[in-house]
Amino acid sequence: MAPPPPPPPDDPYKPFVTAGQISGPKTPPAHRQQELWNTVFGENYDAIDEYEDDEGGRPVWLFALGGSVLVALVGVLVWAFVAGPLSSSSEADAEPAKPSAKPSPSVVAKPQSRFPTLPRFKGTASPVSGVIADQTGRIMVPKLGGKWRLDPDNQTVQTKYGFTARQYVPGVPGDQEAQVMWGPLSQSLAAKYTTPDKLGPVVNAVAKYARQALLPRGNRATKIAQQKLTRKGRTGLLSAYKITSGVDETTIVVAVLDTGGELPAVVYMAVPETQGDLLPDINTIFRSIRPTGQ
Repeated sequence: MAPPPPPPPDDPYKPFVTAGQISGPKTPPAHRQQELWNTVFGENYDAIDEYEDDEGGRPVWLFALGGSVLVALVGVLVWAFVAGPLSSSSEADAEPAKPSAKPSPSVVAKPQSRFPTLPRFKGTASPVSGVIADQTGRIMVPKLGGKWRLDPDNQTVQTKYGFTARQYVPGVPGDQEAQVMWGPLSQSLAAKYTTPDKLGPVVNAVAKYARQALLPRGNRATKIAQQKLTRKGRTGLLSAYKITSGVDETTIVVAVLDTGGELPAVVYMAVPETQGDLLPDINTIFRSIRPTGQ
């Protein structure tokens, strides 16, 4: 086998060198080192310090990466406590508020009248001397004694007042009389009656009739009481009013009571202020009225 050809004469130092040749014990002179450096990396190569010795020679990129991770972690923690799942508002949203007390059951209020019941008038009531049974109106009324008189002319009572019978107390001529009248609902007002449990329109119609036909004209009415009546299974309705005309004042009460007939019975009572001592008799009358036969 032939020996290898000798190296070219223009490169006596063998351009390919090893690390041992560069850093070995036989270090070439400085000008030769530069020639070798230029041969390996090129004449225009700029050295870049990729590592910086710092406490054990750790690389710079490792510290940079650690710093970035730390900054990111701090940012995440700040977000979590300020606006994230660890914030106080989020905890309040996540956990529904507990009711402070047990809800009370709903209470349905019963409808109440705007007016009180018939007041109990103070004073001494007139004595009662019996009971008057009106078969036409199917109603029983207490017969009052003392100053009270029973009108003997029922025909005149019917024509003049529109009722079957009357009790009265004579007064000064020209003044209003205290009186109690009763009977079936007048045919002129019969259209106001529909059923026994709907007596409001009937009471209003009778009160209006009394103001127009039985009391001074131009009067004013103020309702002072209203209540339902129950008489052994029969229903009724009562209303009381203060009627003023000038300086005069009269208390009137209208009661309508189902008596089982075609039309209900009506009891009307008026006590003028000039006979105010008779006001307790209002309680006597309307506490005792009842259908006949019961």
